[in-house]
Amino acid sequence: MAVLKMNDHALGIIMTARTVVSQLELEKVMVMALKKAMEVAEASAGSIALYSATTGTMRIHAHKGFSRDFLASREWKVRRGGLTDRILKSRTVNIITNTTNKSFFNNPIAVREGIKSLVCVPLTYAHEIVGILYVDDFTPRKFSRSVIQSLEILGSFAAIAIHHARTHKEVKLLSITDPLTGLFNRRYFENILGREFQRASRHRREFSLALVDVDDFKKFNDAYGHVAGDEALASLGEAIRQTIRSTDLAARYGGDEMVIILPETKLSKAYDLFANRIKREIEDRFARLSGNRYALTVTIGIASYPRDGENAMDLILSADKALLAAKKEKHSRRIGCARMVPGALLATP
Repeated sequence: MAVLKMNDHALGIIMTARTVVSQLELEKVMVMALKKAMEVAEASAGSIALYSATTGTMRIHAHKGFSRDFLASREWKVRRGGLTDRILKSRTVNIITNTTNKSFFNNPIAVREGIKSLVCVPLTYAHEIVGILYVDDFTPRKFSRSVIQSLEILGSFAAIAIHHARTHKEVKLLSITDPLTGLFNRRYFENILGREFQRASRHRREFSLALVDVDDFKKFNDAYGHVAGDEALASLGEAIRQTIRSTDLAARYGGDEMVIILPETKLSKAYDLFANRIKREIEDRFARLSGNRYALTVTIGIASYPRDGENAMDLILSADKALLAAKKEKHSRRIGCARMVPGALLATP
């Protein structure tokens, strides 16, 4: 009967592992693997942390059973001689039955949390460590051989699943991203804009849309070449990504024109954001790009729902009209004073 029980247990592990591998959502992969690992080990807490060889850091992505204080420091630098360093170098399961007086277990946050015993399973794919699976307890204890074997099996499948999920995420991101600017592409923008209209209409909320256009971009290309033009657009994309809020969405609309969706943002607030921060940051980056030889500027047209349009086409047309009005005003005045045109920001040559 004992043999049958072990077989049933092993079968349950394999079935869970297969389910984990079939999952393509990275966070779900880790939550599922961690839940089963804690169940197998009858552990009070656990986590899965992913490793970045580029930065030499670990970051917890799935967790259970820890305090808020412990999770506040969910990312850490791998210290030479520390527990994480030992695991990364040995690439073998590390078992600690009692952390007390272990010289390598000296992370003050982990010590303060009261972790007394743990199993650390390196998650390895194609000879590279992608992360570590930890199961923890707050009292000293031993872990049976069958538990360790089960955790190793789960760890192997979890590593494969994490790799697959990451690859899927990267491919998915590539399909919705403009390769030159790093912003979202037009198709994805149109999809999100449609959703934003539905959300704003349902909850009776305002939102704004900004069109960003590079002034005299053809002249820049003619003077410096298309390679410099591509570098300028890449710089534009980076400037936008780094200066917009986390809730905003930016995309390449076409050529040298970018578009930004600003949820929960009235026209006056959108204007203030671009006038005081985003526009200046974009132009500063352009100036640095050319060594101040050619200070590229941008003109921005802004429209707001429902004030300027109650559907996508009308809102984009309103933003485009504001942009064109600003450009016309700039050319007619031929001076560097930026005066507010309704829904528009003038370039500042």
